[in-house]
Amino acid sequence: MRQLLVAICAVGIAPLLGSASPLQDEAAAMKWTLVDGDKFELKWSFSETRRREPGRGEVNESHDKRDVDAELAFKADGILTLTLKKVAWSYGNQDSEVTLMYVEGKKLDPQLKMKAGPTAPGYQVSKADADRMVDYMKKLTEGEFTINTSAEVGRTLVMWNGGNVRNGTLSLFDRIFTHPLLPSGPVRVGQLFKDPLEVTNLPAGLVEVKTVESKVTAVGDKGSIAKGGLNVPVAKSIIANNQTQNWTGNFTYSCEWNYHPQQYLQGSKEESKFTKKVDAKGKDADFYRENFTHTITQALTIKKKAPKPGEEKKPATAKPDEPKPDEKKPEEKKPDEKKDEK
Repeated sequence: MRQLLVAICAVGIAPLLGSASPLQDEAAAMKWTLVDGDKFELKWSFSETRRREPGRGEVNESHDKRDVDAELAFKADGILTLTLKKVAWSYGNQDSEVTLMYVEGKKLDPQLKMKAGPTAPGYQVSKADADRMVDYMKKLTEGEFTINTSAEVGRTLVMWNGGNVRNGTLSLFDRIFTHPLLPSGPVRVGQLFKDPLEVTNLPAGLVEVKTVESKVTAVGDKGSIAKGGLNVPVAKSIIANNQTQNWTGNFTYSCEWNYHPQQYLQGSKEESKFTKKVDAKGKDADFYRENFTHTITQALTIKKKAPKPGEEKKPATAKPDEPKPDEKKPEEKKPDEKKDEK
């Protein structure tokens, strides 16, 4: 009886397996295909937070949060212009806060609030950092932002005045994650590839990670999706000056990106988190103890805009009181010609 049931199940499953086999061979390239007239809506959110709780002293915190709405429009082969529509930016720490609320066409007016007095420890450093941010925000719309999909094969780059925003200088998009270096040619489900890990909260000398492995998880009607990630524990002991310090913690990283079946990047995500706890024993142990957390999260979505009915070019029409281009006005008789006819 058992053998009969197995045979029946095998017969019932066989057609399903047969229909699924072509999907295993399905492949698609992760790339941008742009044509004149293409327009997209872009939304990007970014958040970076740090918090340090020392065993002795005040808690130190900092944050950098950005929300951007923009429009992308075809400029040239492989290039899109990026026009800012809305920007909400909050940047600061326990000493200062800089905020910007911008809407297209309005004045750039960043606000600076100092929370600490001029005599507070670290005031001058915080004030200089805040002033630098204010100066940049006032020039946020100067020049031109573009998305370049052809400057480097396999990359989607955000440019400002022709230069890559991720060159180490301050920029609204200097921390944006689109995707790592893409594989050349079509990708298939299960395909693996490695890329350099480019994050700013990876502490050198404590966590040694140079690459992250990614895997294609889907190819089909919903797009081509790839995901990557890693998890690295932190464990370190230090003995110095009659002090014993035990460091424990964790570093996690994950990313995902998705190409639309019409071949344009429709979304990407990135998250990295580093935690560290230091326990100390011996003289002045409180001075060395600390809890530290550094987290970065961001999400990018891009949606293609359908052309509006009125955007199609319409042939020129003649005004009612004017003749059409292929028609001539009737000849009018001059007054002296009428006299001759009489």
